[in-house]
Amino acid sequence: AIEKGVVTPEQAEALTEQQCVELLFHPGFSTAKNVSEISGRGVGLDVVKSKVESLSGEVSVKTKQGEGSTWVIRLPMTLAIIQALMVVVGGEKYAIPLDSIQTIEDVNPKDVEFVSNKEVITLRGSVCPLIRLSEALDCTEAGGEKDENKVVVIVRKKEQQFGLVIDQLIGQLEIVIKPLGKYTGKTKLFSGATILGDGEVALILDTNSLV
Repeated sequence: AIEKGVVTPEQAEALTEQQCVELLFHPGFSTAKNVSEISGRGVGLDVVKSKVESLSGEVSVKTKQGEGSTWVIRLPMTLAIIQALMVVVGGEKYAIPLDSIQTIEDVNPKDVEFVSNKEVITLRGSVCPLIRLSEALDCTEAGGEKDENKVVVIVRKKEQQFGLVIDQLIGQLEIVIKPLGKYTGKTKLFSGATILGDGEVALILDTNSLV
């Protein structure tokens, strides 16, 4: 920093450890010996900090010699906005992140088969296991005729497709993710919650944990 003129020797003497770390974010400061098109110009961390602060967030660094450094980026939770599919299971509303959904199918009960005592359907030539959300969430499935078609949300985990059987489809909605906190136990079925326009709280399903 002294060599590059960022601080004077006198100023360097008075710097605290944390102030020394903050020099990493100073425009034009770099520890690289060689300058290339993508490094050594001292704009990487400066740009990161500026962008994070423009989002009302903050970047902090804690370092300990011989052990390593911890980088922390904090952003407001209101930035965690996603598109979700709102569904009803057991009389309660749930949100399924849209980016995990492949398709939505209207399934006739006659097309449901059993393989190794598990319900499956054949979807475009591939076997797709079914997961009844009413059972996974330990709630009562909505009543209806046995021969009534079921709405099935097809999600994917790696190369395997799974069908989530729901009671009712509400529609697509942009939601803000809120953390669940420590009072909900260690359940992995939910990635968060959201507050709907009418003030009702809906849990956000973690499809990876479900399948």
